[in-house]
Amino acid sequence: MKRYLTAVVFLLLGLPAGVYAQWYLFPGGRGSKDTVVVSRPAADTTLTLAPVFEEEETEEAVPVTRVALILPLKSTETPNSNFLDFYCGVLMAANELSRPEHKYEIHVFDSTVELPTMPQLDSSDLIIGPVNFDDVVSILPRTRGKYIISPLDPKVAQLTDRYNIIQAPAGWEAQVDELVRWLADDLRGGDTVVLLQSDGNSDGEITQRLAQKLGEEGIVYSISSTPASYEGTAKGSCRFVIASENDSFCSSAIREIALMNLKGGKNIVYSTSKLRSLSDLETESLHAAAARITASYYADAGAPAVRRFSESYRKIFKGDPGQWVFQGYDLLNYFGPLLEKEPDMWKEELAATPGKGLQTDFSFDASGQNNTAVRRLKYNANNTITIVK
Repeated sequence: MKRYLTAVVFLLLGLPAGVYAQWYLFPGGRGSKDTVVVSRPAADTTLTLAPVFEEEETEEAVPVTRVALILPLKSTETPNSNFLDFYCGVLMAANELSRPEHKYEIHVFDSTVELPTMPQLDSSDLIIGPVNFDDVVSILPRTRGKYIISPLDPKVAQLTDRYNIIQAPAGWEAQVDELVRWLADDLRGGDTVVLLQSDGNSDGEITQRLAQKLGEEGIVYSISSTPASYEGTAKGSCRFVIASENDSFCSSAIREIALMNLKGGKNIVYSTSKLRSLSDLETESLHAAAARITASYYADAGAPAVRRFSESYRKIFKGDPGQWVFQGYDLLNYFGPLLEKEPDMWKEELAATPGKGLQTDFSFDASGQNNTAVRRLKYNANNTITIVK
C-alpha cells in the first residue's frame, strides 16, 4: 500500500482545493471499513493523510461528480501494479476535469476484498468496474439501475442488451469489421487476397466473421495454410488475412511472409490485435511482413497530446505512463463530461458523441452501450508504427 499512498499524495498536491480521493478496504469484515481522504492543503500548511469515517463538508455548495472505481487491487497483499496504474490514470483525468464550478470525487473499492454495498453505490454518479464478468453480474442488483462502465472483460458485452452496462473497449468483432473495411480501402487492381487459416480451424468465430464480412464487401479471396505457395503469383500485392486462432500457426505464417518480403516480395498481412499479444512472435517480423493490425488500444508516443500527458505524469510519478494509465485516463476523460448532462440522456449522448482518447477512441453503436471504435496500426519497414486515419 505504500506505493499507492505515495502516488496519491504527489498527485493530489496538484488537484483543485476540495477535490479528494477515497480508498475503501474491508479487511476482516464490513465493520472495519477504513476511508482515507487526501485534500490539497492551503499554501502555508503541510499535506496530511488521515483516516476519517464521515465525508467532509465542502465550504461551498458546488456540483460534485462522484465516481465509484471498482478494481482488483489486491490491497491486502502485494498490490496489483496494473490496476494501481489504472487508478492513477483516473486521478489524472479527475484533476483535469475538476474546476471551481464542478468537482470530482473518486471512491476506490478493492474487489479482491469485497464489492461495494448498495448504499455506497447509491451515492455514486458513475460506476467504473468491476473488471471481470462474474463481479459485474454480482454487483448488478446493488446498482439500482445506475450505469456501469465495463473497462475490460469482453464477455460483459453480452449483458448490454438487458442491463445498464456500457462496454468501453471495442471487442474483437469491431476489430474484424474494421479490418475488412481497411482491406477494401487498400485493394488495387492485380491484388490477390488470401485467407490464412490452419488446418481444422475453419469453424472459429473469428474465421467465420471474416468470411462473412469479406463476402459482404464483395471481396474475392482464396483460402490457404501455406503463404509461400503464393510467392510471386500476384500481379499486384498479395494481401494475407490471418483467420486462425492457433498461435503457433500465426507466428509461423508471419515469419514466412516476412521472409518472402525480405527477398523482394510485395506481401501485406492483415490481422486483429491478436498478433500483438503473441509471446513467440518478434516485433521485427510484423514490420517485415508489412502488417496492418486493428486494435482497441494504442497510444502513439509521438503524438503531441500523448507527449504532454506523459510529461505531466513523469513530473508527478517519476516514471513513464503505460497502457493501464492511459486506459484509466481515457475512460474518465470521455465519460465524465457526458455524465454532467442528464443521466437519462446518456445512451443517446454516447451514440451521438464520438471521442478520441490518448490510447482509446470512442464511437458507440445505436444502442449507446457498445464501443465500436478501433485504431488502424500500420507496421512500417523502418520499425515505426503509424496510426492510419
